[in-house]
Amino acid sequence: MMSPCPPSHPPTLDGLSSEALRERCAELEERLFWLETIIQGTRAGTWQWNVQTGETRFNERWAEIVGYRLEELEPVTIDTWLSLAHPEDLARSEAALAAHFAGEAPFYACEARMRHRDGHWVWVRDYGRLVTRTAEGEPEWMSGTHIDISEHKATESRLEQALEETRQLTRTLERAQRIGRLGYWRASLKTGELFWSDSIYDLFGVDRESFLPSIEAFKARVHPDDLPAVEASEARAQQTGIHDVQHRILRPDGSIRWVHEVADFEPHGDEAVLVGTVRDITEAKELELRLRELSITDELTGLYNRRYFMQRLREAFAQCQRKGTRAAVIVFDFDHFKSVNDTHGHAAGDRVLRRLGRLLSERLRRMDVPSRLGGEEFAILLPETPLDGGLRVAEDIRREVAALELRSPQGTPFRVSITCGVDALAETDASGEEAIQRADAALYRGKHAGRNRVEAGPAGRLAEERT
Repeated sequence: MMSPCPPSHPPTLDGLSSEALRERCAELEERLFWLETIIQGTRAGTWQWNVQTGETRFNERWAEIVGYRLEELEPVTIDTWLSLAHPEDLARSEAALAAHFAGEAPFYACEARMRHRDGHWVWVRDYGRLVTRTAEGEPEWMSGTHIDISEHKATESRLEQALEETRQLTRTLERAQRIGRLGYWRASLKTGELFWSDSIYDLFGVDRESFLPSIEAFKARVHPDDLPAVEASEARAQQTGIHDVQHRILRPDGSIRWVHEVADFEPHGDEAVLVGTVRDITEAKELELRLRELSITDELTGLYNRRYFMQRLREAFAQCQRKGTRAAVIVFDFDHFKSVNDTHGHAAGDRVLRRLGRLLSERLRRMDVPSRLGGEEFAILLPETPLDGGLRVAEDIRREVAALELRSPQGTPFRVSITCGVDALAETDASGEEAIQRADAALYRGKHAGRNRVEAGPAGRLAEERT
């Protein structure tokens, strides 16, 4: 007897045959297995929450994150979470939930702290999603996970602390740069690119928003007289590794500043890089120049002093010996200067000396060396000048001094005169002082001949004739 044929439409559950149902269950079991594996592998604490009733369901890992076994927390409700969460974080959690419930955010996400069993705070990243709503559309069941991110937060905190320390160090460095008038820079000699720290913009007087640093733009700000020294130092740096130069810069407002650049040369393959600092040394340089000026000038007249005059005389004599370069010397003093002091007072005598200083500074060339040897005695070195040229200069000065209209502090008018002796350096001299001695002897001859005149040294005239 044949067994009955199976019905064409065998009994099913939800339209599935028993075989299909078994396959479906097996598929769901496999998915559940892998889902549990993922949860265990990621060490995620899971939660389910009925928003309406407060009912909650946590897995064992959820409790483990805060140092408990799940049974120690039972019975669990939403109050379990509220009692463990940090009060300061609950407001952010509630705001994120409200945004998700309102459809403004596709997921609920919040980072919050939970109190661990031993009292410290554990950071969790709380993710969730609304799963169902009530018939009235109110939020009902939602589910999500807790991931322990305490280590991440600790690392983040250490990084933030390190960043803050770096920011503080940067602020301190910038403050130190401002105080020290110092800036740092990096220049590529190959590409011409140039990086400046903020303080350098202030030093150069340019706007950091509109001025683009480059080697070309920098050199345009270097004083033209100093540019060769800067470029020479850059070239030396590629051999010695050190760039060290002091120079002037021209600011947009027309002012001039002195700077000191120090840098290391760093070759990188075919790229040549200078990394260094630049410091404003204007005040120090001005003081240095002022001290140098004071060391070589006479305070009353502003003319050079004896020491500097003798130094320049030795240099001129060396040039005369090596190259036959001519130079004339003038020695002069005032006639009857003591009577000026006796009649009108020493203040009047000082006025005469200062007026002479101005006259010589205005009358002579920049290369000339007018000096006060002491008291009312003066000397002038005229480089690249023969004897007859020295005589003409001396005569012009004599006439201009005689024409000065002077007054005493009391307003009394008076005049003065000078007597000059002139000679020239000679190759046959043993030193430059021999020319001074000849000029001094000519000066005294002029005194004996009646004063207010220019007298040439005979040895100097003979030397002139021989040449």
